[in-house]
Amino acid sequence: MAVLTARTKSAEQTLADRLLAAVPLLSIFLWLTIVYMIQAWAHKTPWLFGDELELTQLSRAIADTGHAARRGAPYSFTTLWTYVLAPAWLIDNLHSAYATVKYVTVIVTTATVFPAYGLARLLVGRRPALFVAAASAAIPAVAYSSMIVEEPFAYFYSTLALFLIMRALLTPSRWWIGGAVLASAIAPLVRGELGVLPAVFLLAGAFLLWRSEYLSRRRGTWSARDWVGFSTLVVGVAVFISAVLGHRSLEWNYATRLYKSRMLDLGLNAAGALTIGLGVLPVLAGLAVLWRAPGEAPRRELRIFRSVLLAAIVCFGLYTAVKATYVSITFGTYTYERNLIFLAPLLFTGTAVWLERRRLHPVALALSSAFVLLLILTTPYEMGIDLSYNAPGLAILQQANRYLQLDPTGAKIGLIALLGFSIALLLAPRVIGRAAAWLAVAVGAAVIGWNLTGEIAFASGSNRFSDRFADNIRTPFSWVDDVTGGSPTLYIGQQMADQNGEWLTEFWNRSIKAVWSLDGTAQGPGPFLTPDPRASDGALCSHNHCGPWGYPYVVEEQGIEIVGRTVATHLHKAGGGLEPWRLVKVAPPLRLRGSVVGVYSDGWTGAFSAYTRYSTLGGRAGRIRVVVSRVPWGGPNKTGHVTVAIGRIVIGDDKQPHLGKPTEVRRFDIHSKEQIPVVLKAPGPRFRVEVTISPTFVPIELSPDQTDRRHLGAKVSYVFLPRKAAHK
Repeated sequence: MAVLTARTKSAEQTLADRLLAAVPLLSIFLWLTIVYMIQAWAHKTPWLFGDELELTQLSRAIADTGHAARRGAPYSFTTLWTYVLAPAWLIDNLHSAYATVKYVTVIVTTATVFPAYGLARLLVGRRPALFVAAASAAIPAVAYSSMIVEEPFAYFYSTLALFLIMRALLTPSRWWIGGAVLASAIAPLVRGELGVLPAVFLLAGAFLLWRSEYLSRRRGTWSARDWVGFSTLVVGVAVFISAVLGHRSLEWNYATRLYKSRMLDLGLNAAGALTIGLGVLPVLAGLAVLWRAPGEAPRRELRIFRSVLLAAIVCFGLYTAVKATYVSITFGTYTYERNLIFLAPLLFTGTAVWLERRRLHPVALALSSAFVLLLILTTPYEMGIDLSYNAPGLAILQQANRYLQLDPTGAKIGLIALLGFSIALLLAPRVIGRAAAWLAVAVGAAVIGWNLTGEIAFASGSNRFSDRFADNIRTPFSWVDDVTGGSPTLYIGQQMADQNGEWLTEFWNRSIKAVWSLDGTAQGPGPFLTPDPRASDGALCSHNHCGPWGYPYVVEEQGIEIVGRTVATHLHKAGGGLEPWRLVKVAPPLRLRGSVVGVYSDGWTGAFSAYTRYSTLGGRAGRIRVVVSRVPWGGPNKTGHVTVAIGRIVIGDDKQPHLGKPTEVRRFDIHSKEQIPVVLKAPGPRFRVEVTISPTFVPIELSPDQTDRRHLGAKVSYVFLPRKAAHK
């Protein structure tokens, strides 16, 4: 009986010990979650379009139907993240649903502390492992947790998969190997980039095999000819793999075949942003740990870690360089640090190895220092902009520029000084003796503080963007749903090169099911349409289908008039002022009464604009008042030659309205600060007015204090005057 009691007490003590041991890690998770939830609470609305809108559309469709779709059109599988978020969109109140999505994202992101801790515990004690957990969940990229993007889930999952890969290589049992293989196989379903994780697993295994005792003995017997043959074989395998990847991937083919130099530059830029964001020292120490320190006893877990870290650097580095290069030739040149953030837990683990053992190989430290110095000297800091979405590591410099007036030169000097200080810290344990333990604690705290400062800077910048977007569309965001009660609604616009207002309205109003434009400028995500107006009555058609379209309501932009009854208006910021969106209850069939094309949201036009009238009340004719103005332009004069022509509507080969034979034409010149009104007689209830202005002018080319790069003609407005109004 006494023996049984002793065993029971021992079991209770073991459980209590385990619970107490978990408290520090759970505390890190709890406090970081609170910080990030406050940031998410302050994030009023999505702003990264159309990424956030696309993931939202897919998740909502999965929640409603079980299948992914964009604007009602079925869409192929993209990421498991849409399925994880789908249940949140079942909440009726959209604001509550959006808040739930953000808080779920925060929890998933912060949960990275657990696999990061497990990864570090394979190599170091509890305290250094707690450093890895806290640092991994405090990097600047964690601020993505307030946004509806793939990175938060991918970051957590990648850390978990790397832990399983390490565990499988360290303890090659059936269960650990199976878990690592399964996690690697599922990884591409989480995010396409994580398709490199199986390659990391295989490459790490190859590195371990190369350094195995058997192959080491065999290499000792190789002649020079053997080494040449082996090198040729390796090059041949690399060429073959590259050819296979080039055949299957257009991005790989273009980047590796035509833009090798750009690959190197953009890859280094991404590495530089990551280095700055992590605080320099973790990259310095993480890379130096790849080389065994003097006097270090051979340890299998360290050999495995080095293999995994090197494999991850190669695979994620190549992916980042290829991705950034392909985007640079198809869209724009960016610093794509966000594709390298998955290395952070491994680099912090390498730093933890130094924190615990405080020894590095001098040659390895010298090489890593030279590499980091190269990154500091060549990375673009992008301090002239408020936020670099693709490079969260630069946020701490951008914040220093904003609040401390730090310029790029000062930042470069400061980073070089930080590099020198980091080198001194990494070498200090050799000379300070017992104080080295306290130094390690201070270094760990400083690294976490730097990362958390960068995270807060990035989150603050993101929230500023969110605030501006919220101010632009103005409350209530769900004004369409509030009126329609969820009935299918169509959005019709024009000059939609900047579609942020529409995207926000679409996000906040689930009743908006389709987006059209009259001038072909509508954008995704999802299908969009440029309808063909019928000349006789303005009915909107596509492929000879003129309705019914199934949209009882339409949101119309300024300059568009749908036949029906206006049931709500909502003012939003556009072109420096307030413009109305109108919600119209359609009088079937869906048709235009009138429309303006070629006019920006601020009233300016380029070289061409037009007004088309398809019907009038009672079929009465009237007049059209056209005002051409350059009053808002006070810069140097550049005379514009204006032609205003009116006539009947004809439908061209493009199935769009055009001006037929003009019934009246006016020509005149327009100058700076000048406004000229013209009144023309309409040739019936259906007509078209076209205004052409040549040459246009570019404000930024005429005045150094301007930023507008558009080719502008004038501000043009059109007002139809019915017959009664014309006689008054």
